[in-house]
Amino acid sequence: MVMGVSSSILVQTLELGFIGQLGTAYIAAVTFTFPLAMVLTSIALGISIGTSSVIARSVGGGSGEDVRQLGTHSLLLVGGLMIVLSFVAWLSIDPLFSLLGASDDVMVLIHSYLDIYLPGTVLFTLSMIAGSIMRANGSANIPGTVMTIGAFLNLAIDPILIFGLFGFPKMELAGAATAMTIARGLTTAALFYYVFKGDMIQISSVFHGFFQSAKRIMHIGLPAMATQLIGPVTAAMITGMLAKHGETVVAGFGVAGRIEAVAAMLLFALSGSIGPFVGQNWGARRFGRVRDGVKASYQFSIAWGFIAALILFLFGSTIASWIDDSPTVISVAAFYLALVPWGYGMWGVLMMASASFNALGKPLPSTALSFLRMFVVYLPLAVLLNTAYGYQGIFVATLISNVTLGIAGWLWFKVRLVKMSKTA
Repeated sequence: MVMGVSSSILVQTLELGFIGQLGTAYIAAVTFTFPLAMVLTSIALGISIGTSSVIARSVGGGSGEDVRQLGTHSLLLVGGLMIVLSFVAWLSIDPLFSLLGASDDVMVLIHSYLDIYLPGTVLFTLSMIAGSIMRANGSANIPGTVMTIGAFLNLAIDPILIFGLFGFPKMELAGAATAMTIARGLTTAALFYYVFKGDMIQISSVFHGFFQSAKRIMHIGLPAMATQLIGPVTAAMITGMLAKHGETVVAGFGVAGRIEAVAAMLLFALSGSIGPFVGQNWGARRFGRVRDGVKASYQFSIAWGFIAALILFLFGSTIASWIDDSPTVISVAAFYLALVPWGYGMWGVLMMASASFNALGKPLPSTALSFLRMFVVYLPLAVLLNTAYGYQGIFVATLISNVTLGIAGWLWFKVRLVKMSKTA
């Protein structure tokens, strides 16, 4: 998971560096698209979490036929849903980004990117589910390797299509979206091959029992979607607040966000791994191993959060300058990276607790934690501090919300795990 997730995030960050060479307006345009892209990804991720939870527990319980049926139906579910949602998202581009404060010039750039990116999300989400099926079955090496190869293929194509090298037309943002679509298409094909080869889905009677499987997946998936969607909805609101301070501030926030993704990539990978680990061991009734595994994930999160925060505190402005050389953009990104990363450790604890709740078939606490973090703590505090201190106050609110809800997640899961172990 570290290999696959880190390569994808690193390539996205390097891609933003290529885009930065086109100009600050291009970075601002891509930053505006983050919330919409995150919404679509969050919906697919909710299905992925539901798939992983039910399959991992079936694997732990030794039910092979059930595992194959669930895998097949999860692919059908996410494929059909994302075709519809990507089309709806395309229809909403103009009203949505006008509401967020995008200028006419930036709107043209947004269209050039999303007109290609949105159809590609179908391939991206199918590859996500296929990888989730393999990890839930205990096969993590192949999806990690395939994701890594796909990410570096994306990186190889990016400059060719963005800048028009080797006789290709200069496509700018459309080139970045095209490179992603090509790489994701090949990644999806490779993962489907291994899912078929590993007998993790059923080829015949693919629709038999579909609604029963969908109900089981969405029992976890719907609350998980709600949990994941809270983030991009909040991000859209925050982007709108930042847009009032100017497009360079939005661009600086976008640069910091990409660097943050690199710094937190080990936490993302670990949260994707702890779910199948908890689910399989819970299905096999190895409750002590669940407790020890979650504890180890907390310890790693805190240690890595401190290391990442120290590095970004010392070198954040230098790293930001590699992506965009605008002094204002660097200043915004540097302030964010000097402050917010000190909450990464507890943010990681929150990720692990949420993933573990989902793996145990208890998604509502995860949703509640995310709701509290964003709508009870973060947004009200961001509005208050933005009024008092400007965009810097929004970043302070980010730090406070991560730390507060990380502590809450740790305590809640600890209590719930003890109760569930006694009654299981």
